[in-house]
Amino acid sequence: MNVGIKRLIRRYVEMLILDELRKHDLHGYGFIELIKNRYGFEPSPSMIYPVLKELMKKEFVEAEERYSDSKRYIVYHITEKGLKFLREHSDLLEEAKRYEEKVKLAINIGFFRLLRNLRLLFNHIDQLDNDKLSRVQRAINSFLTEIEDLVREDAHG
Repeated sequence: MNVGIKRLIRRYVEMLILDELRKHDLHGYGFIELIKNRYGFEPSPSMIYPVLKELMKKEFVEAEERYSDSKRYIVYHITEKGLKFLREHSDLLEEAKRYEEKVKLAINIGFFRLLRNLRLLFNHIDQLDNDKLSRVQRAINSFLTEIEDLVREDAHG
């Protein structure tokens, strides 16, 4: 994935995390559950904690150690600096929310399943015989024709 796109997505994730923390404090597992419930997939902690760490480094988020039934956990909350950043960048937050809606739609229609399967196909394409390669080519051409027709209809309709 393009480095610029990765950076933009990370910024969107930061904005959405700050927006969520504006509503209520959360612990790391709470973010994982939120994403699981909202998008239908469970992210690994390695997706969440680096973003939280970066937000803490920027002093937009603070972490507080808490205990429940002698179990230690960290709860994150937004700082005044984080709230100010959200206010000053409300346009970026709105853009992030629009992106979030596109992601939800993409998940619902199977877009990411398609991407996973295309990646799988690419990784094994050299193992396919000519008959299967021909079938794949026909399927891709049919799919592309359908998508191009839909996009063209939408652009003119």
